[in-house]
Amino acid sequence: MSGNTGADPSAAEANSKWRALIATTCGAIVFFALLIFLCVGARNDLAARAEGEAAARAALGLAAVVQAAPQTEPGATFQQLTTDFANRLELPGASARIVDLDQRTLLASTDPQDGLFTGAPRALTQSEKPIYDRGKSLARIPSAAIAGIVRTPQSTIALATAPVRDASGERIRASVEVSLPLAPRQDDRSPWLWLGAIALGALAVAAGLGQRFAPRAGGLSLAALAVILATTLIIAPPALEQLSQLDQAAAEAQSTSVQNAVRTLAEQRNWQLNAQAIADLAPETSAAQARTLQAVQDLRLSTFAAGLLGLAVAAFIGFGWAAKTWRTVIAHRTAYIYLAPALIGMLALSIFPFLYGVSLSVTDTTLLNQDQAFTDRFVGLQHYATILGDFQFTTGTGADLTVDYTNFYWTLGMTIAWTVSNVAIGVTVGLALALLLNTKGLRGAGVYRTLLILPWAIPNYITALTWKGIFHPQFGAANQVVQAFGGEPVAWFDSVWPSFLTGVITNGWLSFPFMMVVCLGALQAIDEDMYEAARIDGANPWQRFRYITLPSLMPALLPAIIVSVVWTFNMFNVIYLVSAGQPGGATEILITRAYKVAFEEYQYGYAAAYSVVIFLILLIYSGLQVRLSRATESVR
Repeated sequence: MSGNTGADPSAAEANSKWRALIATTCGAIVFFALLIFLCVGARNDLAARAEGEAAARAALGLAAVVQAAPQTEPGATFQQLTTDFANRLELPGASARIVDLDQRTLLASTDPQDGLFTGAPRALTQSEKPIYDRGKSLARIPSAAIAGIVRTPQSTIALATAPVRDASGERIRASVEVSLPLAPRQDDRSPWLWLGAIALGALAVAAGLGQRFAPRAGGLSLAALAVILATTLIIAPPALEQLSQLDQAAAEAQSTSVQNAVRTLAEQRNWQLNAQAIADLAPETSAAQARTLQAVQDLRLSTFAAGLLGLAVAAFIGFGWAAKTWRTVIAHRTAYIYLAPALIGMLALSIFPFLYGVSLSVTDTTLLNQDQAFTDRFVGLQHYATILGDFQFTTGTGADLTVDYTNFYWTLGMTIAWTVSNVAIGVTVGLALALLLNTKGLRGAGVYRTLLILPWAIPNYITALTWKGIFHPQFGAANQVVQAFGGEPVAWFDSVWPSFLTGVITNGWLSFPFMMVVCLGALQAIDEDMYEAARIDGANPWQRFRYITLPSLMPALLPAIIVSVVWTFNMFNVIYLVSAGQPGGATEILITRAYKVAFEEYQYGYAAAYSVVIFLILLIYSGLQVRLSRATESVR
C-alpha cells in the first residue's frame, strides 16, 4: 500500500498555505526589486538626458562664440572667452576647455585640474589623452559643430567641434568641452511612497488570501501576484512622468542661461553671431515631452516583463517545482559541488562577456554615447549587414582607383591566407625537425630539442619585437644580409606582400616548436616492429613514411592542427607588433581590425559585431573540422 494513504489532511492543507504564501512573497520580492531598478533607471536616464542637453547647448554656444572671434583677435583671447562664458552660465561648478586637435594643445581651460600642469595654452600631457581621444572621435563626424555627450561618475561632459583661428589667424580644428557636475536630483518622493504603500497593501491582501484559500497554492499565488502587477502598472508610469517634469524644468532653465551667456558675450565684443546658432540653443520642450512619453511607455512594457518574471518565480515555487529541484540538488550535492567552480568561472569569464558582446553588437555604441539608454543605441542587425554586405572593394576613380583595404572580405581573405600559410609552415617544419630528432643514434638530441623549443618558450611579444627590428628598413639585419649579396634594401612595410611576409616569417618561427613537440611525441609512440616488418617486405623509406608514419601521426596531428588554426586565426600580437597592418591596413587580419575599430575609431558596437562574425567563422570551421576528424577516425 502507498505510504501516503495515512497522510494528515490538515498537515497537507497547512503546507499548501505556507507554500502559497512563500510563492507569492518570493514572486513579489523579485517583481518589486526589478521594478525599483527599472523606475530608478528610467528616471535617472531622463534626468541625465536633460543634463546632457544643457551641457550640449553650452558646448555649442561656446563653439559659436569662439568661431565668431575675428581674425584680428589674438589667440590668447580664448582663455578670456572661456572664463567669461563659464562665469556667465549660472551653472554651479561648470567648466570649459578648448583643445587644438592638430597640435594636441590645450588652448584654454577653466577646469581647476587643468591648472595643475601650468596654464593654457600648453601641450596636452600623457594623462590627458582621454581629452584628445574624445575630440578626435567627435572630429570624425562630418559637421562643423555637433555636440556629443560623455558621462563620467562625477560629471556630464558635452563636446562640439569647431574650426577656429589660432594666434596667427590660421584656421585649426578644435574641440570645445563644457563639463557640468552631476547635480542632486530635485526629488519629490511622494509618488514612490504612494506606489510602495499600495504595493505593500496588495501584498498583504495576497498573503491573507493565501492563508484563507489554501488548496490551490500555485494558482492562488499567481492570481495574487497578478493583482499586484495590475496595480503597479496603473501607478508607476504617472509617478515617473511627474518626477521627469521636475528634471526637464531644471534643464530648460539651464538652456535659457546658456542663451543669455552667448548673447551677452557677443554683444560686449560687438560680434555678429549666426541667428540660427542662437535659435538652436533654445530648449526643445516638445522633444523632451516626447522622450518622457516614450520612457513611460517603455516603463509599462518593462514593468509587465518584470511581472511575468515574478509570476514565473511564484509558479516555480507554488506548483512544487522548486521543492523537486531542491531535492534533486540535495541528492546529487557532491556532483554539483564539484561542478560549481567551473560553472561559475565559465559564466563569469566566458558566457557573460560573450552575451554582453552580442548585445553590444546590435547597438551603435561609440565613445560619445556609451552611457545612453540601450533603446536609443539599438540598431538591430545593421552592423552585420554593413560588414557582410560590403562588396565595395575599391575606392576612388580613374588614376586614383585603389583597393579598399578596410573591406571585410579583403581582411577575411588576408586572414585565411595568413592562417593557411602559417599552419602549413608550422606543420611542415615541425614534422621535418621531429623526424630528424627521432633519428636513432643522433648525438646531442637533447640539446637540439632544448634549443629548438626556445622560440616557443620565449614570450611571443618579445619575439615579435625582435623580428620587427630585424626587418627595419634601414638598420635591420634582413636588409644587411640582402645588401651583403649585392641586393637593394627592401622597404618591408611599404608594400602588401613584403609586409605580409614579415608576419608569416615571425609567426612561423613561433609556431614550429609546438608542432615539433607534438609530432616527436607521436613518433616515439610508434612500434618499431612495424618498420622492421615493412623493411623485410621491401618497403622503401617513402612507403614506410606514407603507410606507417603518417597514419600513426594523424590522431595527434589533427587536434594540433585544429588548435593551431584557431590560434593563428586570432594571432593578434604578431600582426599588431610587427607590421601593424601596414601599408594602410592591407595586412590586417580580422582580430586586429576589430581592435582598431574599437580602440582607435571608438566604434564599440561595430567592433562587437566584427568580433561576433569572427566567432561564427571559427564556430563553423570547428564544426566542420570535428566532423572531418570523426570521419577520419571511422575510416581508420
